[in-house]
Amino acid sequence: MADGKAAIEGPKDPCRMVYAIFFWLGIGTLLPWNMFITVNAYWAHKYSPKNISVLWENGTSIDQQTEDLSAIWTGYLAVASMVPNVIFLILNGVFGHRFKTQPRMLVSLVFVILLFVFTSVMVQVDTDLWQSTFMYVTLASVVVININAAIFQGGILGVAGKFPPAYMGAVFSGQAVGGIFASGTNVVVLALGASPTQAAFFCFVLSVIFMGTALIAFMVSTRSEFYKHYLGEVATSTEMPDDHKLLETSPDHKVKIPVKVSPLSVLARIWTFGLAVLLTFLVTLGCFPAITVRVESTAEAGEWSTKFFIPVCCFLLFNVGDYIGRFLAGLIQWPRPGKLGGVLTLFFSILRVCFIPLFLICNAAPEHRELTSVLLKSDTAYIILMSLFSISNGYLGSICMINAPQVVLNEEAQTAASLMVALLGIGLGTGAFLSNFFVKLL
Repeated sequence: MADGKAAIEGPKDPCRMVYAIFFWLGIGTLLPWNMFITVNAYWAHKYSPKNISVLWENGTSIDQQTEDLSAIWTGYLAVASMVPNVIFLILNGVFGHRFKTQPRMLVSLVFVILLFVFTSVMVQVDTDLWQSTFMYVTLASVVVININAAIFQGGILGVAGKFPPAYMGAVFSGQAVGGIFASGTNVVVLALGASPTQAAFFCFVLSVIFMGTALIAFMVSTRSEFYKHYLGEVATSTEMPDDHKLLETSPDHKVKIPVKVSPLSVLARIWTFGLAVLLTFLVTLGCFPAITVRVESTAEAGEWSTKFFIPVCCFLLFNVGDYIGRFLAGLIQWPRPGKLGGVLTLFFSILRVCFIPLFLICNAAPEHRELTSVLLKSDTAYIILMSLFSISNGYLGSICMINAPQVVLNEEAQTAASLMVALLGIGLGTGAFLSNFFVKLL
């Protein structure tokens, strides 16, 4: 259906409640990842080398320095986050349509909340004597968090794919706001004079509260007639045994024959948008935050260059630009669904590969360059580059996710959305993996 899905007449969304809840849930889908990477100063403090006194059995005390784990933490965090995320996004895209959406979304969100409570508690625990053990325990919790976050993200985007396109846009706009929420909170708390540990604790506790409200909001949305209509949860279908639901009657009394959904058939029709979203996020994770976080300000030494430059110009600016891009995508919605729209979207996503060499020639790790030279030393050049990078990421990613469910049958929309999420995850995972090699080009 190259001209897009036809609009389905049904009950109205009172006060746009379901739309607002989808936006709220969108914030929660990427909140775990955003919170973990935003509080970078906290992890650097936790894993930095420290002088500790070791008391031996004979009663003597010897001062020792712990291993510097901060250098390897970022790479370990990326692997622990992206590998399980990608695997479960793919599994969700292939097999998700076989399971009930609501129970797996609720259970996965509960697990994320519980593990963030654990993460918040560990902020207050002195781990200097067992840094290595703490790191592996944290990485294990990150794996479980991202498994459940992937299940939740795949579920909510799959559900959004059955609603009008604006609702998919609401989820994606929410994801961008989640990044702003995380990075903005960190900047504000640091500006108020909090230490990295205090800032991290506040961010994690705030995440627990936020995701708790998201859980309640989702349960409320599932009770609305608007939600039930688009999910096909009509009263007549629940009154018939499954064995007798061979034919269903639509509101206009036309007989609908159930369609068997084939993920491969759906993939064949959305492949241009799928490849575009994969490349878009591959380039994004290939640069951000691995390369972008290494850029140093050329301003005079002070709080701006040492304390706020990266939190503001890297994390906060990226998330604000990402939101602007997603907002514009919902407003403009070009390229349109169809073959030409898919080819154009893929072309623009390929153009974004140019950002990789451009960030490499910025003022990233200027004192430790081996292969390339710094050609864009200006802070202004970096800010402009980051703005274009983030806006294009939000715009193209949203266009792909909005358009793909519209080029398939209504019954295949949820599968199309889930497959798009899986391809998005592959892009994230591949980009995170390649970022380790891109950094070596500095």
